[in-house]
Amino acid sequence: MLKGAGASAVIVGHSERRQHHAETDAIVARKAKAARRAGLLAIICIGETSEQRLAGNAMSVCGDQIAGSVPEGMTASNAVIAYEPLWAIGSGHIPTCEQIIEMHAHIRACLTQSLGAEGKNLRILYGGSVKPASAHSILTLPEVGGVLVGGASQKSADFLAICQASTVTSAHSANFPKEQ
Repeated sequence: MLKGAGASAVIVGHSERRQHHAETDAIVARKAKAARRAGLLAIICIGETSEQRLAGNAMSVCGDQIAGSVPEGMTASNAVIAYEPLWAIGSGHIPTCEQIIEMHAHIRACLTQSLGAEGKNLRILYGGSVKPASAHSILTLPEVGGVLVGGASQKSADFLAICQASTVTSAHSANFPKEQ
């Protein structure tokens, strides 16, 4: 139905779906498979809570979500991973650049482990309180292949500024595929 309406991508496993609708990794994997069958790009969201991060479990939580949510056969043409640190969403607080780099490197390692060589090609988006002031610095980090914009997309000036940061960054960065 989404494809017929003109959609080219669908978000699965968004933090709010996982939290408020008890969406498990297995459900997310089934939705990602359904998106693939429909010819839609599956944007598969993962991320940890503040409690999980403070307990030192951020890497294992995200690794487990990748293992359970990313089905076999996913490729760069049918899947993207979006890292959303739940503790940053809507808070105005974002992880440090070092924390983003560390998590995105971990995600890349998990993808390569589960998908082999294809895991090196999947884009990894960052999505947690992306604002115009932080977009450029986030987009220039290693393994960050774009941003998943939430609240800032509701303010046209903010969203436009983020789009402009993306355009400037992609013109000067090897982090983005050439077709962008």
